[in-house]
Amino acid sequence: MKYVFLILCFLASTAGNNSIGQPILKDRLDLKLDSIFSAFKENTPGIAITVIHKGKVIARKAYGMASIEMNVPFAHKTLVRLPYSEGREFISIAAALLEKDGLLQLNDKVQKYFPQLPQWSSNVTIQDLLNHSSGFADEWATLALTQASMANRLDKSQFLQFLYNQPTPSVEPGKGYMYSNSDFGLLRLILEKASGENLADYMKRRVFQPLDMRDSRIHNNKEEVIPNHAFSYSVGENNTFKLWLNDKSSPGGNYYVLTSANDLEKWAAAYADKDSFISDAIKRLKQNARVIPVLPGNNYVFGHKEKKLGDYTAIVHMGVSEYPYLARVPEEKLSVIMLGNQFFPRWNLMKNVLSEYLNIETSPVITPDLTREQVTIHQHELELLAGLYKWNVPLTFQSYVPRKRFTSFVTGKGVLRVVYSETDTLDLLPLSKNKFRDPEFPDVFMFSQSHPDSALRLVMYTYDGNTIHMEKVKSAVDKPDRKELQKLTGKYYSKHLDFYLMLVLNEKDQLVVRRPTIADKIMEPWVDGEFRLMTDYGEYSSESWVRFHFNEKGSVTHFTVSHPRLMNHRFDKFQ
Repeated sequence: MKYVFLILCFLASTAGNNSIGQPILKDRLDLKLDSIFSAFKENTPGIAITVIHKGKVIARKAYGMASIEMNVPFAHKTLVRLPYSEGREFISIAAALLEKDGLLQLNDKVQKYFPQLPQWSSNVTIQDLLNHSSGFADEWATLALTQASMANRLDKSQFLQFLYNQPTPSVEPGKGYMYSNSDFGLLRLILEKASGENLADYMKRRVFQPLDMRDSRIHNNKEEVIPNHAFSYSVGENNTFKLWLNDKSSPGGNYYVLTSANDLEKWAAAYADKDSFISDAIKRLKQNARVIPVLPGNNYVFGHKEKKLGDYTAIVHMGVSEYPYLARVPEEKLSVIMLGNQFFPRWNLMKNVLSEYLNIETSPVITPDLTREQVTIHQHELELLAGLYKWNVPLTFQSYVPRKRFTSFVTGKGVLRVVYSETDTLDLLPLSKNKFRDPEFPDVFMFSQSHPDSALRLVMYTYDGNTIHMEKVKSAVDKPDRKELQKLTGKYYSKHLDFYLMLVLNEKDQLVVRRPTIADKIMEPWVDGEFRLMTDYGEYSSESWVRFHFNEKGSVTHFTVSHPRLMNHRFDKFQ
């Protein structure tokens, strides 16, 4: 999703002149915060910021709205539901506390608690769940193959049966790595068995009440009426806002944390106290923790990321949603709390605040020139630019499997079109002969070629300041004819999911996935003989890659579906 709202936020340049060790004028710092958060207004979602230095609050500001509909301003008492991956800090600490209380050991085998788990998982431990090295398939990535959306309800019995039926591990248990929501879903169920309590009750008694975090809780029921609770927003059509209500409902995501900026001051204070039970729990978690191996730096599964800022190291509390709610610089006794109700990555905002207080220069986001030249681009010039471009993207947090990202460009009469999907094609606006922009967002595509015999290269400057490099690999996507596609049709079965689906051809000779639990999905011919299948994860879609396998007679035996969190899931053709 493209968040135009981020542009203003990210363009704030906030280099300061103060020294962290000297007294800071409150009025001056308030003005700096006003500048950094100038995009949060009376018609936008809100955000609260608290800056704590040496145990004292030196700034506390709030902007925007807790409820745009009801015209309620955002405040430090406003309760916000953290995204699911940000909740992993809290559930991981619960595991360490249960060990301290003698109710479990992190090296316990998971089959001790659920003996029906498959034989291949006999040596998988709780620590493997905490390290994402268990081998259990990711419930959301896999079950999205059977459901219209992962916002659909998935209960405990379905989740456990999914784990019990898994025939082989996704990665080598104890050694491999794959970010799997099933790990923390199973962890939650183990914690509840070991404690004899619902996780929400345990966290309230053992964590939130001792810290006097009076309003914080595990937020199992998003429909519960809670005073000061603000729903979160995302960006909808025409730059309007819409409520973010499509949370995933399953054991693997049902440990959301509801908290406020006021309560997070208590959370920050617990970390500032090296002898607190929270600090002790984190020390225990780090003893056998593996950092996420596919990312640079120290990035822990339990939601702590160590980021370099000049000569300082900031410990940033955020999950893979890139939604930081607390950042600490222990050597300077500095903590920054930032909590808001718009769901978008906001590390750049947190970095600007930290950089201001640490007196570190920050570089403004580089944006390309959007000036439109008066040029005539001939049809043959556009056709040279058309084709399939492969992204040069690094490994993500998900696994060692690289993302296969491509962007396709086609031509119409006098126009160059970008094809995001079968249903999302846009005519680009020419800025010059080799530079085009998305008509809806300030994404800019700049083409170049170092030599007539070399591949065309493309740099995409995105709305949020990212720079993506691509290279042309094909003039067009190879599309099988109807006879070839007809061979692929039929009924297919997943033993793991105990689920059938049908592949049929529609009137446009497109290969369609048909199943009773989901609207028809098109399998698009793509690259290297594979097909692209878009699977729904609630608010957004993910690309999966389908490869058909044949016997010596040329008949289809099965197909596999894969992406970085879906390791060649197999569907056998029903003969």
